[in-house]
Amino acid sequence: MSIPWYRYFARSRPVKEGQVAAYIKDKVKDLGLKVFEDRAGKELGSDTGNLIISSSKGRGEPLFLSSHMDTVQVCLDKEVPVLISRDRIDTGGVSILGSDDKVGIAAALEMLTVAVEKPEIARPLDLIFTIKEERGALGSGFLNPEHIQSRYGFNLDGETPVYSAIREAPAKARYNILIHGKSAHAALNPEEGINAVRIAGKIINKLPDGRIDSMSVANTAYVAGGGATNVVPDRAEINGEFRSLDKLKFTKIKENILNTVASGAESDGGQAEIAIMELYKGYYLNDDEICVSLFSEACKSIGKKPLLLRSLGGGDSNQFNNKGMRNLVFGFGMESIHSKDEYIVISRVIEAAALLERTIFFV
Repeated sequence: MSIPWYRYFARSRPVKEGQVAAYIKDKVKDLGLKVFEDRAGKELGSDTGNLIISSSKGRGEPLFLSSHMDTVQVCLDKEVPVLISRDRIDTGGVSILGSDDKVGIAAALEMLTVAVEKPEIARPLDLIFTIKEERGALGSGFLNPEHIQSRYGFNLDGETPVYSAIREAPAKARYNILIHGKSAHAALNPEEGINAVRIAGKIINKLPDGRIDSMSVANTAYVAGGGATNVVPDRAEINGEFRSLDKLKFTKIKENILNTVASGAESDGGQAEIAIMELYKGYYLNDDEICVSLFSEACKSIGKKPLLLRSLGGGDSNQFNNKGMRNLVFGFGMESIHSKDEYIVISRVIEAAALLERTIFFV
């Protein structure tokens, strides 16, 4: 790929995507195209909105390519080192790299460049660059489908191997539990207190956690409460999430959590508040959907078997698929994302980009 796609690795944390947005705008301006920026940044507290670029070059069914501009939290306060050694890019193990999803941004810009420079093989394209994907796909949730011409496409955000794509992903929800007890002096009158931290421990022990079954997972992620050791704590907090590929199982997990919290708090004389926020719904793409058939045909045309996968991860594709913007998550072979050990293999990314070009254009 000709785009210097490693330039902005790890520079865009959630709510700080503006630098990458500026880079994208400059590249698109060089191609003679305009950028539309929606109000997602103002509504969601970021320094840029979602970006949309449309090209009418070429023929056939319009497609969209999406990628997100944010990364998970960077481990360093200073500039993240980008180390290139032969066919590999990493940070030397000191920070996330940010290939999730700078690789996708680079691939999208490269495809747009091809569309402009080679209109004879192109088709109409919409490029979508979202904010706050790592915070629960909030930017894509805000995006209005009326701003784009296409209804099928590819989300360039896959850590799965080249020649693979994700066709199925789960619904996801987060929960926040606040437990109210009663404070008392831990030495003088402990029997008058209601220990919110102990109630939290009992609730945590019964909450669904880990791999529930082949289609469902849950995670107890955060616990806080108490203070001085001579005071019976009157408040505790628990945060977590759950996901499932199956709608009925998703509902049962939700009901289980609600019942566990209610009974756990009341049994010790406390009270609990619980809020469950459903971040996005699940999806499944059939074989006859345009993006699935285009991907499968492109793989087969070069003698590769297409791998259509299910994942318990989720993101922008969940939001888009449930808005009628049907899409697969396109695999780029990213390694150890969201960790200090993250790296990419350059030749693998180039191979994936070549497959993407074959998939979306008339090559």
